[in-house]
Amino acid sequence: MQRSLKVFIIEDDVALRNIIVDALRDIPSVDVLFYADNEISATNWLSSNDGAWDLAVVDLHLRQGSGVGALNWCTTRRPNQRVVVLSGELSEEMRQKCLALRADAVFDKGTDMDAFLRYCQALTVSPERDIA
Repeated sequence: MQRSLKVFIIEDDVALRNIIVDALRDIPSVDVLFYADNEISATNWLSSNDGAWDLAVVDLHLRQGSGVGALNWCTTRRPNQRVVVLSGELSEEMRQKCLALRADAVFDKGTDMDAFLRYCQALTVSPERDIA
């Protein structure tokens, strides 16, 4: 059974954000709620809509602020909410930092886009949304 997956995207590159949104919208039952392009608007939206989203997709490199701040805010999320990092040029040290901040998964934009989309699709069919 497909479940609705409400997604919030934190990405400052407009062209790349549009590609991600289009790819997510190709997955049945995915609804992209909103996006932010900087740390302040991301954390403001998250704090104002703390129960409205199921998945936050975080880019670490933003024009203003950092996705790490938004990721850090998400450490207090609800148990059924997931947070993934989708960023470029991820070092092993940064991957470990993201996982330490309770990211559920870390994907590289250049090499892991298919794995990211499979992860999102799996969240639409898993009632527990506990995808490893």
